[in-house]
Amino acid sequence: MEDSKKLTPMRFLPHSVQMPWGNLEYKIADLGFVDSMAADGWLGGNSLSDIVQTYLERVVGETAFEWYGTQFPVMIKTLDVEGRTSLHVNPDDETAAQRYDAFGKTALWYVEEAGPDARLYLGFKKDVTAAEFYQACASDNVLPLLHSVRPVAGESYLITPGLIHAAKDVKLLEIAESSELWFRLHDWGSTDRELHLEEAFDLIDFRGWKKSLPSADTPVPQFTVSSVALTSALKNEPGLENSFHIYICLKGAAAVIAGEGKYPLKPGSPVLVPAEVEEYTLVPDAPDTLLLEVRMSRREPPSQEEWK
Repeated sequence: MEDSKKLTPMRFLPHSVQMPWGNLEYKIADLGFVDSMAADGWLGGNSLSDIVQTYLERVVGETAFEWYGTQFPVMIKTLDVEGRTSLHVNPDDETAAQRYDAFGKTALWYVEEAGPDARLYLGFKKDVTAAEFYQACASDNVLPLLHSVRPVAGESYLITPGLIHAAKDVKLLEIAESSELWFRLHDWGSTDRELHLEEAFDLIDFRGWKKSLPSADTPVPQFTVSSVALTSALKNEPGLENSFHIYICLKGAAAVIAGEGKYPLKPGSPVLVPAEVEEYTLVPDAPDTLLLEVRMSRREPPSQEEWK
């Protein structure tokens, strides 16, 4: 790879994993066990981790580099849930750093499709005690405690650390911190997979669900997701922020025009625009085109205490 050559927008090859509940497909990920491969362009055939380690803040921007270093900070994947996922909880950044020398996980679930039996299980119906939840898990009687919603395509839900969560009969686009550190609390009677209930017990938020439905335009400390209804060409102005951008086409078709290159945006194939590429234009190629834009939020770098 050439250090002096100008970076360009990038697409990556998907990586699929068959799960007991359906199919998991990583679109963009730098996780070690999954390392996305650039699909085309002069960096085609190089892994995302190698690209970031070579070009550093030229790819991710100064804000992301100060916090995440040489790990790409955001993961994009789809969960095509035909059955029902196990019940999980995610740790926050501080706990993950102290206990596991890893990043925690905040995620946004965007509902792409919802089947007739679609459900999202998010937190508890009301405040419960730790003992009540433990007994419910032991007796395989968790469902009566859980707050559930019937999702509709186009909705989005913020999965914060401490929030127990599961999904059924739904296709989700997940935008998350670059981490797969999570804990399985309950598996609906199945004994095929390891549970982590005791290990993660103090991570669970036992309060009742009181949060309103977030939109796709929900800023969190780790990243910002914005919806873009692309009815005409939209030019990115240089110098407004120092961050990469990821564009995900939800409906219609579009392209990123940067320099002399045109990089198609089609449903299911996100495009990463490196921070170095400040001047580019989003152009719709179909009517009623809808995109999601992912970029880094401003964030203070971690202190030495957080990583001890």
